[in-house]
Amino acid sequence: MRIEMIKLTHKQRWALLSVALYIVFVIAAITTGFLDPSKVGLQWTIFWYFCGAGLAYYFYFKNVSYREVVYYAQKLGLHKDDLKAMVSKLKETQDVPDPDKPNFFSPFAKVPITVVNELTDQLEPQAQQANIPPYK
Repeated sequence: MRIEMIKLTHKQRWALLSVALYIVFVIAAITTGFLDPSKVGLQWTIFWYFCGAGLAYYFYFKNVSYREVVYYAQKLGLHKDDLKAMVSKLKETQDVPDPDKPNFFSPFAKVPITVVNELTDQLEPQAQQANIPPYK
């Protein structure tokens, strides 16, 4: 009997990782009781569960967007300086992804989602013109 591994796309992997992180948060909240409605109130308990879900979604979206920029930049032969030139208003405290040395996780503070979105908007059409398959 041959067991084949299920091939997951990058987006599916990040989604699974995000859901797993949220499940860990919920289990930690239940087992430690730090979000017990009798201690903090039902409204605050619901609020923090929604915040956890929102952070898990942000984690997913930011990392998928970051990896998408790195994917297209590598396929197009672009480097960090090329990406910096593509961003219109880059602040001194902000940075762009480095296709030559990508981080596994998107740096939360250094590479903001606005920069990644702006780069994605510019790189996708270039990739389509170069017949590069879409990021999955």
